[in-house]
Amino acid sequence: MIHSFTFFRFFLLILAVEFCCGFSWGLGRSDPCEQARKSLDALSAASGSQKRLKQEEGILKICPDGAAGRFVKALQAERSGKADDAIALYREAVAKDDALAEAHGNLGLLLLEKGLNREASVELTKGVMGRPDPRYHRALGKIMGEGALPALALFHYSSARKAFPDDAVIHAGLAKAYEDLKQYDKAASEYDQLLLLKPGDAVARIGLAGVYRKAGQLDQAAGQLRSYIAANASDPKGHKLLADVLMERGDREAARKEYLLAGIDVTIDPEDFARKGDEFMAQRDYGKAITAYQTALKGRADWAGVQQKLGDAQMAAGHDDDAVATFTALVKAGVKDGATLYRLGLLSERRGQLDEALSFYRGALQSDPSDINARRRLAEISTWRGSFAEAAEQYRELIRVRGDNPLYHLNLGRIYVQMKELKNAIPEYEEALRLDPTSMEGHRELARILMRRSLPEKAEHHYQEVIRLNPEDEEARNALITLYVKQKRLDELTRLVKEWLERSPDDPQRHYRLGIVYEFKKDYEQAFSEYKKSLELKPDNARGLFALGRAYLKSGRISEAREMLEAAKKADPTFAEPQLLLSSIKYDTPSARKHAGKRKVHKRHAKTKAKRRNHKN
Repeated sequence: MIHSFTFFRFFLLILAVEFCCGFSWGLGRSDPCEQARKSLDALSAASGSQKRLKQEEGILKICPDGAAGRFVKALQAERSGKADDAIALYREAVAKDDALAEAHGNLGLLLLEKGLNREASVELTKGVMGRPDPRYHRALGKIMGEGALPALALFHYSSARKAFPDDAVIHAGLAKAYEDLKQYDKAASEYDQLLLLKPGDAVARIGLAGVYRKAGQLDQAAGQLRSYIAANASDPKGHKLLADVLMERGDREAARKEYLLAGIDVTIDPEDFARKGDEFMAQRDYGKAITAYQTALKGRADWAGVQQKLGDAQMAAGHDDDAVATFTALVKAGVKDGATLYRLGLLSERRGQLDEALSFYRGALQSDPSDINARRRLAEISTWRGSFAEAAEQYRELIRVRGDNPLYHLNLGRIYVQMKELKNAIPEYEEALRLDPTSMEGHRELARILMRRSLPEKAEHHYQEVIRLNPEDEEARNALITLYVKQKRLDELTRLVKEWLERSPDDPQRHYRLGIVYEFKKDYEQAFSEYKKSLELKPDNARGLFALGRAYLKSGRISEAREMLEAAKKADPTFAEPQLLLSSIKYDTPSARKHAGKRKVHKRHAKTKAKRRNHKN
């Protein structure tokens, strides 16, 4: 039975090879992309580079733009070291065929190399569900171990170990997972196995010492650390760890010597200097706070709380590089709490390193999903970069936690506008304004949306609210003026402009605007009055002179119109409109009308004579 099964698989492989080489087997009606997709299984099983390359060429020949073709192109880009191109092609492949497990898995491996652990874990999980590749398990073990999920790390590393029994990374990961799960015997066994594979491995030696210490086996821990120090005598870390173990064992004199070798002054009272640092921070004397915290750490180097405070003091003082070094050291030491990662995100933002900032913020949320600050920064950066779908997701989560914050609703509404989802944007704006009715930007932006949705009555209300909050808001006033003019609501238009004028009666521009309104209503006497008041305040205003001349002309006061238009032309020779109106006035004088009448009579007589001649002929 085994032989028949093997033969059957061999037959399928030969069939796939023949197909990829161009032999159709008479299946002219079959979908070439579907057959190319099926041939990927044979491609994965193929051995020998030449054979595999021929199969890849066959797939590209029959279906270059399908899921299978994109997958093969991604493989080739990856082999050429073009990781970004490979990532893009793998994404295209899974977009066309989400069931393509190997594309998901390979994409996850590349994303992990770029430090995008969260996205990588999603792709690797999809990959391992469809194709239990040990590489995917190993990568997931690393992600879960770093994400403080030891049980999942243990599962994936154990699955990978079957294929890679001598992989030092896997044994180190298993040891750490067992240690986090407090299974110290199994952790020690994995560290022992790691030391067999890499006898001089410092991580394994220190890790094994740490396991013995946690298990209460202090003699064994001290023995491992002495072995480490014998090979790394200048490393203060080994001396410090040995001093801690000796202190726990009660051997204070020996511990003191090791502390001195580690560069730690045991005469310092760390608690006292930490308190002094807190006092200086409260006084905003950041330089002295930094010095106090650094002194405290000389007496207790692994005091994570004081390291955190030191980083905060360095950030406050603007010493960003020092703060990054402090927080990074904390992370390397295993302190991966949300607060530390959030601060590293802020520091990365300050440096303009947005990819790194996003990674730290995501890490902070993995540690503490309720971290509103990290989620808000994620939302804002995503908005800046045009990743509106992700930004909307983050704002929706913020609203779920803090739905009483009007800014979250306002920003989500803005995101929906960018996504052209105006129907979804309106309720968010309305909720933001319910929570904060004084938001001018909220009223203004909602009014614009309502105008786009052909809802002028509702838009008018929000423009009026803007004017109520800020009577000098030009955009809202102009929008209302346009609305009233279109709807021929001249009384509201007049009242709006008069109220604006009453706020600054010595503003020539406002008198001029009110004059235009009266002129539009054909109330010329009122228009004359407002234009004149404007010109009293600013006599050389060419547009004011022109407007008064135009109003005179409309009311039949020709000589006064000519006078104002001439003055407007003189005030601004580049202003063309006064000259045009003056030309029309000259053409419309009695003399011009008389000459025009004579020309018309002459033309009429000429036409009559021509008709008579034609009739005689």
